[in-house]
Amino acid sequence: MKNKTKIYIVRHTETIGNTEKRLTGRNDYELTNNGIKMVNKLTEKLKNIKFDNIYTSTSQRTVKTIKPLAKMNKIQIQQKEELCEMYFGIYDGWKWEEVNKIQPEIKENQNKINEIYGIPEQETMKEVAERMYNFIFEISKKNIGKTILICSHGVAIETFLRKIVNKPFYVEKEKFCQHNVAINEIEFDNKKFYIKQLANIEYLKEENKIE
Repeated sequence: MKNKTKIYIVRHTETIGNTEKRLTGRNDYELTNNGIKMVNKLTEKLKNIKFDNIYTSTSQRTVKTIKPLAKMNKIQIQQKEELCEMYFGIYDGWKWEEVNKIQPEIKENQNKINEIYGIPEQETMKEVAERMYNFIFEISKKNIGKTILICSHGVAIETFLRKIVNKPFYVEKEKFCQHNVAINEIEFDNKKFYIKQLANIEYLKEENKIE
């Protein structure tokens, strides 16, 4: 590990925006009761890992997701714009059912190829992937030999992971899908990223199962 950075990338926990099926993007929403239970399970899963630095987006849902782990490690959370979710343009914060009444082709295309495009003023999948990659590459180089935790968002994390393995979005959709509190484990050797664990949510089913 001396010449490598170990990176844990976690999607935020469940929010009201998720249950209402919104394009939550840059809008923020409170955690659900189930989301709070998920935070507890995530904390239990990662409690024995010593993190050297912790990064989140500027959204409170990411901060609240890993706040207990930051407290355990006595680390100040570093909030970064680069880790924010995709900006869904004029529909950011809208419910999908509302978008479907105006531009049903957006959801139809997403179902077909697993990409969101065609929203006026939106950030593109490629743009999200670039900013995520550039930022994570930078902090990974700064943390060589250390272990870091990143909490970000579903689309943002998936774009980064697909970029480092050069996999298009229509391939292995479920395998790369970032459910709430999915854990991804990455290693960085100062040049390249390697996925060691991808979108793990199996731990949620262990012991005190979340209903």
